[in-house]
Amino acid sequence: MGFNIGQALLGGAVGLLTGGPIGAGIGAMAGGASASTPITSGLSTLTGNIGNTASGAWQSQILSQQDQMNYQNAEYSLAINQQASQFNNMMDEKSELMRESNTLRDVAMQQKKADTEITKKFIESIG
Repeated sequence: MGFNIGQALLGGAVGLLTGGPIGAGIGAMAGGASASTPITSGLSTLTGNIGNTASGAWQSQILSQQDQMNYQNAEYSLAINQQASQFNNMMDEKSELMRESNTLRDVAMQQKKADTEITKKFIESIG
């Protein structure tokens, strides 16, 4: 038996779905060589093994890219968290400075009231 066009098309379609463009070519070769003679059977097994290797390499590349994207996302998240933490620390410090300023203003107002009272009593004691 020879090369089977129908099986080649079917193998190419399956290869495209499972292994991308490389899988399509190898699947077509494997499907077309699926005759039952020992030579074509061995060729079919060989092309199937090559197809599996190519598919595995393609999947490995995709997983590697996903790992790289996950690493970049983790770095980005860390940077954002550090920035948020720095902002929160700055706002806490600003709030504390404002509380201190308000307290000092209140103390100054009380001192002015006390000074006014003392001045009034001094004037009364003179007159």
